Amino acid sequence: MRQVIYKIWQKTGLLKLNKKAKWLAAMLTLLSVAPLWAQGTAAQEPSYFGMPKSEFMMVMLIVLLIVAAVLVLTVSMYVVAMLNIILLKDQREKGLKPDGLLTGMWKNWMNKQNYRVALEDEEDIMLDHEYDGIRELDNHLPPWWTALFYICIVFAVVYIALYEVTGTLPNQIEEFETEMAVAAKQVEAYKKTQANNIDENSVKFVKDDAAALDGGKAIFVKNCVTCHGKNAEGGIGPNLTDAYWLYGGDIKGVFKTIKYGAKNGMKAWKKDLKPEEMQNVASYILTLQGTKPANAKEPQGKKLEAKK
Repeated sequence: MRQVIYKIWQKTGLLKLNKKAKWLAAMLTLLSVAPLWAQGTAAQEPSYFGMPKSEFMMVMLIVLLIVAAVLVLTVSMYVVAMLNIILLKDQREKGLKPDGLLTGMWKNWMNKQNYRVALEDEEDIMLDHEYDGIRELDNHLPPWWTALFYICIVFAVVYIALYEVTGTLPNQIEEFETEMAVAAKQVEAYKKTQANNIDENSVKFVKDDAAALDGGKAIFVKNCVTCHGKNAEGGIGPNLTDAYWLYGGDIKGVFKTIKYGAKNGMKAWKKDLKPEEMQNVASYILTLQGTKPANAKEPQGKKLEAKK
């Protein structure tokens, strides 16, 4: 790498520069040849300094931009300093109190005469073009307006850097996704609080909720197969897959029977199951309508069209 840099300096004449200029030139040369060196060693090394090639190149680009910005700022400060020296010298020669370049620019910018010209002096700022007898004045914008304009530019740069470039703060899409995630948790918490408020009047057939039906099936297998059979074909208890019901065949009737029990010997489950669990079991039972399992028990009760 040192030999490559030396050859570049030798051909471009950079060896004749002073110490500070050589240091800056060395930085620029290193940044310019680093990508080429990385490409030449890509076959042996899949990553550079523990970073993937794309990330390494991005870091190099950012460093190059920073160095370029520092160089531009340094040159600009040097030019301003030279202009300031020339301005101070000219003011002293004219017998004026020297203000300096930056102070003079600030006073000139804040001077109200920049945008408020007396009526008798308007001819001095009148533009040459004319249209239908109307001429235009070359007035400057008010200082407060231009200051606000520059503040907006600075704000935009800072905003883009914080929200889009560095990711220090979340952008609008990220904020939306975060708020949606929080809202989802709030909805879930609300559902949990509402689950205990289910009764025979507010119960619903959750036929489209696969998780609820699976939970209802698990409860049915654990507690109900002894009397109603593995496939709800009936046993000690009635067949739950046909259209005949003893105590109601809609979701409210089934829920009420599970909750309060029945006079034929079925126990009340309201102390053993939560309201949501009883809703899930009742919904699962209604999904078994018309399945026609083997060894189904004969119909009992009245034939009812299940109002799900």
